[in-house]
Amino acid sequence: MFASVSIDSDSRLVREWGMYRQRPRRGLPVWLWLLLGVALAAVFGLAVWLSQRPQAWRSPSGRQHFVPCTYGGRIDGWCTQLSVPADPRSPRGRTISLRVTVVPATDPTAAGALFYVEGGPGGAATASAVRVNALFARVGRQRDLVMVDERGTGGSSRLGCPGGYVRGGDANEVTRYVRQCLARLDVDPRLYTTSVAAEDLESVRRALGYGKVDLFGGSYGATLAQAYVRRYPQSVRTVVLDSGSLSNVRIYDVAARNAEHALAKLLARCAATPVCEHAYPQTRRQLGDLLARPARVVSFPGGRAVLRPADVAWTVDWLSETPANAAIIPAAVNAAAHGDYAMLAAAYADELGGSNLDPLARLVPFWMTICSEPWAAFDLGATVRAGRGSYLARAALARADLFRRVCRVVPKGRVSTDAAASPVVHAPALLLAGSADPLDPPANLKGWRRAFPHGRLVVVRGAGHGTIAFDCVQRLVARFVDAGSVGHLDPACARHVPLPPFVVG
Repeated sequence: MFASVSIDSDSRLVREWGMYRQRPRRGLPVWLWLLLGVALAAVFGLAVWLSQRPQAWRSPSGRQHFVPCTYGGRIDGWCTQLSVPADPRSPRGRTISLRVTVVPATDPTAAGALFYVEGGPGGAATASAVRVNALFARVGRQRDLVMVDERGTGGSSRLGCPGGYVRGGDANEVTRYVRQCLARLDVDPRLYTTSVAAEDLESVRRALGYGKVDLFGGSYGATLAQAYVRRYPQSVRTVVLDSGSLSNVRIYDVAARNAEHALAKLLARCAATPVCEHAYPQTRRQLGDLLARPARVVSFPGGRAVLRPADVAWTVDWLSETPANAAIIPAAVNAAAHGDYAMLAAAYADELGGSNLDPLARLVPFWMTICSEPWAAFDLGATVRAGRGSYLARAALARADLFRRVCRVVPKGRVSTDAAASPVVHAPALLLAGSADPLDPPANLKGWRRAFPHGRLVVVRGAGHGTIAFDCVQRLVARFVDAGSVGHLDPACARHVPLPPFVVG
């Protein structure tokens, strides 16, 4: 179990964090290797080694605060549970616990910290520790990597609904499920929103004793990062937003339009590749034909799935999120057009969970965010207008209707209306977008210069949802964070990232 730390901005832990900031010991001390060379001291050396194994990280007062933890069997960090008020407006009231992981910088004289903010809503940052350590290896030389599970997720007082099968496309069934889940809660669900999560991040920053921090947020994490930097501008040195949208963009209203645009980008790349163009010249027409067919039961290696037109549309939309998966779309659509739905059905069952409700939608923070926040608002008329001609139009409209009905039973969460929060972010900002992103494309960043006057937009050609996986982008992020400005950033490599070849056969 991790120890609990109460946040006190006047505590010695806050003032003297740097004195106690150290990496967990790895392997044997140098002097012990020398002792091992002396046969007569072998037993003594073993005893010394056992006594030198990582111990709990203690504050000057002697309380246990952090303990060593390992992710993936090889990533060493310091972990704890930080106690924060359930309601930040009532600091002396009930508390909840936040899971925090710090992977220390490899340079012991670290320059600060980069806070990694997970996507979702509902993702747990610490669950990505191994991936974060790899993707931010260059940043991690000079900065600690800090991950905080958002309240209600992961190890942060997780607020989940029961398991079991729930048909995700059935509005009545999902509404009944969410209503029953909320009725069982013994906490106030209105406190599980982006605004309150931003306050938690600030509490963690203060508790750990960092000055200005660097932020990285991807997808929904970019939404939370924007909320944080606007609320606490004095706490942020730089901010990186990867595959996010501006806060005033209602992403669900334009989802079908963006999905069609991403598919068009993909098929244009196929047409520019002779072997793909020759094998699959009619992918878009074939997809339209598939969406006009009735539902069918499909058997494939590993199982069976019922594929309805909306399921086909959502599968194509999901596949288009990453270049590796997008590369199979022409082949999968062509095979289905000729009666072989195995590739689409396998992707639908394995990656989308079939018709069962998505795991994130089984978390209270997911519904509080979707049903309370302006960026997640949905309008049936706007969805229809933006989706005309898109393969995802009918599926997106059905989702908007489902959200509308479920949100009738969800209380409105706390959303900050702090007049002091500036709409303009003056911190240096790097905005990253994939040119073929079906969820948060460059179009969702229109007008970014007004919001981020000291920022820069880098569009990664051919990338989908999430660009940090590319080595080029990792280098750009490291240089940006190191310099603290976009002034001398050269993004030329983003126009030539390696993309996987199309599957043909």
